[in-house]
Amino acid sequence: MDGLLSVQSLRVIAAQHRLVGIVRPSSHGAPPSAGRTLRRRVAAAARTLLGRSGGSLDAIARSLAVPIWEARSGDDPEIAGRVCAARPDLICIAGYPWLLRGEVVTAAAHGAVNLHPALLPRHRGLLPLFWIYYHNDRETGVTLHRAIAEADAGDILGQVSFPLERGFPVDRLNRLNAERGAELLEVVLRDLAAGRAKGRPQDEALVTQAPRIRPGTAMIDFPVWDVERVWHFMTGLLPRFREPLLTEEGAPLLYGGVRGYVRESHHHPPGTVIRRSDGYDLYCHGGRVRLAVSA
Repeated sequence: MDGLLSVQSLRVIAAQHRLVGIVRPSSHGAPPSAGRTLRRRVAAAARTLLGRSGGSLDAIARSLAVPIWEARSGDDPEIAGRVCAARPDLICIAGYPWLLRGEVVTAAAHGAVNLHPALLPRHRGLLPLFWIYYHNDRETGVTLHRAIAEADAGDILGQVSFPLERGFPVDRLNRLNAERGAELLEVVLRDLAAGRAKGRPQDEALVTQAPRIRPGTAMIDFPVWDVERVWHFMTGLLPRFREPLLTEEGAPLLYGGVRGYVRESHHHPPGTVIRRSDGYDLYCHGGRVRLAVSA
């Protein structure tokens, strides 16, 4: 989902600065494990999704006659050489899945900045949107920070926060992050160019991590979570994540949607799934979540 974040950010950069190159992961590569001179040359490191977002990135690159360099890994020496040879004033990163090599970051006169779709220091890592829902956050946002050797740990240059509605679809959150992130990037780049941007250190005591999870991993803590929290998590993350559930017969249940929840008392153990004429009921503390049959 990071493609939207990358493309929206790239549009902001291209409107105000000279791009010298765009870096994105190759589809054949390994999986992801200030001053006035700033306006002269900017290199953007951007991750795209295949298809729609990739096409948008390609179109921007073609219109500006800017090369796209495809990295095969986080330490691709060819990419490092190209970025260093371009001698950018600033490297902008949005949704890129790997840490940059040390010589790449130091190749830019003003370093590198990274746009992260979470309120750092919360949710450092590759999967912040999933963990925002998992941890039941009531507020979220985007952060622009200095890129350093440790992932998502550099000084914060700017941050925008907003409330997260209950059951808000994760794809809509991704679009909102892209919009707010691009606006934030525009402001901070202007401040960097004027020499008035000031970073603040992240509070390490507040750090949470957002690692990848294995497909099919059960995540809901049924003995603890209230029915409303289960509903928020499940409906918010569809279709990107489905909690693995079992029917009464012990067969895997691939539900097609979340219809809502009913708060009521019942005698079923939390996590029990019962078939109904129009779908399934998932029983939780304080009620049941109504699930639709998969088409």
